[in-house]
Amino acid sequence: MKKKTSIIILTYNNLSLTIDCIESIRKYTDPNTYEIVVVDNNSQDETPNWLRSQDDLIVIFNQENVGFPNGCNIGIEAASKENDILLLNNDTIVTTNWLSNLQKCLYSDPKVGAVGATSNHGANLQACDFTYENFEEMQEKAKDNNISDPSRWEEKNCLIGYCMLIKREVIDLLDGLDEGYTPGYIEDNDLSLRILQLGYKLYLCHDAFIHHYLGTAFRKDE
Repeated sequence: MKKKTSIIILTYNNLSLTIDCIESIRKYTDPNTYEIVVVDNNSQDETPNWLRSQDDLIVIFNQENVGFPNGCNIGIEAASKENDILLLNNDTIVTTNWLSNLQKCLYSDPKVGAVGATSNHGANLQACDFTYENFEEMQEKAKDNNISDPSRWEEKNCLIGYCMLIKREVIDLLDGLDEGYTPGYIEDNDLSLRILQLGYKLYLCHDAFIHHYLGTAFRKDE
């Protein structure tokens, strides 16, 4: 049985990216299937004020930039305890059917522990097979691409953490991300390996695409 999803987003400045990301979730995700948990790592721009003005978000304001793994763990702790967990970078834009298609793969087999989406970048061979010139074209091509198709689910030994949906039972067994990787770079590799060690499988869903700008400000600080 599919659970609701807690979407964990970390913010550190770059308000325009955060707005685009959250607005895309609101527009392209089925209502009543998710909650958004935002962990702000002490942004110095207008991000905190904007977040306070949003009545559909769960927001935690850190007094310092604690990095990505710790920030994600804070978000996971604040999420509804029965929900699955989706780690989503704030420099992403989601598309039609993105979450529902990820969920279909995640619940296709009890041994699937986590799934990821493709993007416009090729890291870990997670790139889509189409290009676009603007976001309107991107959304149209994503709509055509995001038709659920089990033949397009690829088993992987690692998933990149810009968009990673993890079953609740798995995240509970893992006890979160390893904060030893702070400020954050290969914590997603570690997370993938620990999921495999538990006996679960990882899948990349080529039928779920999101746009990824690449590059988060908290890492540039370090």
